[in-house]
Amino acid sequence: MGHRSLAETTPGPEIVLWEEPKAHGMDWLINHLTSLAPSAIYDTLVAILLLCGLGLPIPEDVSLISAGYLAHLGILNVHKVFLVCFAAVLGGDCLAFTLGRLFGSRLLDSRLAQRFFRPRKQIRVRAYFRKFGSKVIFIARFLPGLRFSIFLSAGTLRVRPSIFLIYDALAALVSVPALVYLAWIFGEHIDRVVSWVRRSEYGILIVVAAVVVWFAVKMLRKRRRETAGEVTEGR
Repeated sequence: MGHRSLAETTPGPEIVLWEEPKAHGMDWLINHLTSLAPSAIYDTLVAILLLCGLGLPIPEDVSLISAGYLAHLGILNVHKVFLVCFAAVLGGDCLAFTLGRLFGSRLLDSRLAQRFFRPRKQIRVRAYFRKFGSKVIFIARFLPGLRFSIFLSAGTLRVRPSIFLIYDALAALVSVPALVYLAWIFGEHIDRVVSWVRRSEYGILIVVAAVVVWFAVKMLRKRRRETAGEVTEGR
């Protein structure tokens, strides 16, 4: 027998240089979807994304990434699943907007709304609309924690449906294809895609914050010009 070193005989703590990220419930979703017929997969994705739009705590990003991953596996057509997901995302957002438009304050005063959409949060969302107007609808698509609240409030505040649809569609044209096609292209590293998307949420928030500041500065300058014009006319 050859001589064995102490390092070989004595177990030590394992040093993990990189740990495979967990897929945040994505394994279960993919296993469930792959057990269905392709047509049923599309229907299930539509149902999930509609429920996301209604404020249920279902991660929309994981659903979209799963759709792209199934296209990577050849189960779905990537372009078709993008269109289906895009329509479902818009549909879910429009449902939230319509709820606010039809039921308004009655819905906000209900016990269920008071539990998930507390008065302090309502005040904050309304303040966003006062400061930034309808442009906050675009930003809301990248704020999962406030998305439903902002879309519901947009309906309550009687934002024109055409304006809501334009801003929401423009934002969805950024987020939906980014997630679906990212998973389709890099499907071999899907766990890393999920991890990267989760980490990049902070980067998205920074970009959104920069956009908000830009809008605020622009509006402040506009008000100053209007004030200066009124003073000039008064003279």
